[in-house]
Amino acid sequence: MGDSKALPIIGGVMLVLVLPLIIIIAMIVGVLSSMDTAAACTPSTGTETSMAWPTDKHQADQGWDDEGEETHKGLDFVVALGSPVYAVEAGEVKSVDEEWIKISHGEGLETWYRFFDSQKVKKGDKVTRGQQIGTSGEGNEAAPGKSGAHLHFEVWAQAGEDGGSLEQTDPAQLFSSAASSGGGGCACGGSGGPLVGGNNQEKAFNFLVSNGYTQEQAAGVVGNMIHESSVEPQRLNGTAGGTKTPAASAVGLDKAWGIVQWYPAGKVIEAGRQMNAPDSQIETLEFQLNFLIHQLDGSGKVPLPTVGTALKATKTVDEAAYLFAEKFEIFTTNPNDPEYGRRQATAREVLKTFGNGTEPGKPGTGPSTACGAGSGNIVAVAISLAWPEGGHGSQQGDATPAYQAALPKYNSSNGDRVWSDCGRFVATVMRMSGADPDYPMVSTGVQDDYLRSSPKYDVIDDITESQLQPGDIFIGEGHTYLFVGKYGKYNSVAASLGGHVPEAGYAYNVGKKYQFAVARLKNQAPAPEKTP
Repeated sequence: MGDSKALPIIGGVMLVLVLPLIIIIAMIVGVLSSMDTAAACTPSTGTETSMAWPTDKHQADQGWDDEGEETHKGLDFVVALGSPVYAVEAGEVKSVDEEWIKISHGEGLETWYRFFDSQKVKKGDKVTRGQQIGTSGEGNEAAPGKSGAHLHFEVWAQAGEDGGSLEQTDPAQLFSSAASSGGGGCACGGSGGPLVGGNNQEKAFNFLVSNGYTQEQAAGVVGNMIHESSVEPQRLNGTAGGTKTPAASAVGLDKAWGIVQWYPAGKVIEAGRQMNAPDSQIETLEFQLNFLIHQLDGSGKVPLPTVGTALKATKTVDEAAYLFAEKFEIFTTNPNDPEYGRRQATAREVLKTFGNGTEPGKPGTGPSTACGAGSGNIVAVAISLAWPEGGHGSQQGDATPAYQAALPKYNSSNGDRVWSDCGRFVATVMRMSGADPDYPMVSTGVQDDYLRSSPKYDVIDDITESQLQPGDIFIGEGHTYLFVGKYGKYNSVAASLGGHVPEAGYAYNVGKKYQFAVARLKNQAPAPEKTP
């Protein structure tokens, strides 16, 4: 699909028993979204979406309203009569009547859809994420709800760890959680992450690693990108490196375009437009990386799950480079074409340049460079030391290799339950990054006092999740952790004393109403530059 010329590498704790309902739903959907299901993937503009959308329209015309006498407990999408209606998650149809389809997703989560012109499922049917369940109808709701042709959508969940009755919650929070410094992400399943790195190649490598690919697999993909486009999101096939061709100019051409040289260019551009992404977003590295991820996991507009499955089965960088070239790029039908060897050599150089020495064949631990000691970048260092998913133990051997190396160097590795100590982890990040070399090494109480008395920080007791910024430090009674923005399907990293080593998770209990205040460094190093 792309040029056949080799292009050089450029540059070189405490968990409360009853969480707020929306956090419980976010945790449930996080589990459900990891399943390999088809979905209508929607790029966002700086937000992460946990659910697929119930209609092709990705903005509600009437949102949640629970104040006053006239309430609206759901979202209304004004769409033409007969428009497709989709299941937002995999599940089983609980009930169907003239107006409603109700789907149970397990784990105490249900989604309800109202007003149909036609219904394509019946009680007991198993549905997949993004599957069409009917066509939209019309109906009249009391103000402030809509009347006429539209779809009404609700989310119900059990509140509390021990279950209980279902309660309604604002679905919009599942379509637009905390903003990220990393830029827009393709939202089905929350993929994405801060684009950390000194150039586009490194950013792409780090992105793939932080989304569960091994460093060998990530290097294999990036090695191909270098030969295809120099990892330039506006590169049109046949143009010189550095030449930017806008999406509007490329869309109608019989040529390849973008970081993996999608062919024709309209394959990615038209798909992006169908998902309501403006051209300015489609032209970014962030959008295209997310689009690629969802092709590979089968949840995107142009799904290629067999390629993604095969890629994740590769063990070496040479295998990954060859597989991606053969199954995705398809630049030749000759299995012995010397171009394969050139791409494998480039991929090996990518691994050598950007890899951080984690165990071969294991998923990476996040960005490997541009986030080391003295960088000043809290987010990048935190991600580089934490696992990109939950479920790890509390002992030294359960921590990432990077954290095992960093803790004794920048903190103290003596004492009880050291590797799962939340305060020790935050302190290690702050001291290793150089953002605050004076940060107290241990004890959340001591750290709380320090943050509130130090002129380096602003402490915000009354804060909402939407006001968080990457690099914010959560401080509460007996626990502390870090907000990093979008990191895969998560937005925070934390250790938990006696529970687990540093790993990704969700922000919870934010603000004065719940438990955690936020300390924000006044002169924090800027986030990595976005690709224009």
